[in-house]
Amino acid sequence: MKSEQRRLAAQKAFDRLRRAGLPTEEDPRFLVWIEQWIAGEIEIQEVRERYLGFLREQASELKRRALARGAKLPSDPGPQPIDEIDNFLSDFTKG
Repeated sequence: MKSEQRRLAAQKAFDRLRRAGLPTEEDPRFLVWIEQWIAGEIEIQEVRERYLGFLREQASELKRRALARGAKLPSDPGPQPIDEIDNFLSDFTKG
């Protein structure tokens, strides 16, 4: 897939999220990874792995801060975002 096609596919995926009223990731690291994918420097699977790692780090930090404040955490953390991430990133390869 050429970079122009990748950029269009990425834009369409972000547009679908916005139309659905869903938030889009605005962290600069994620956006750099998307740009690297568009440029053909990395594959979408690498974007996925990096993003999931980022989310794990973010969740751990939030948990650490909550525990430091003495907050009780729920025993069931609720649904995991992995399926949603996979759906979103699979839109990139569909165009």
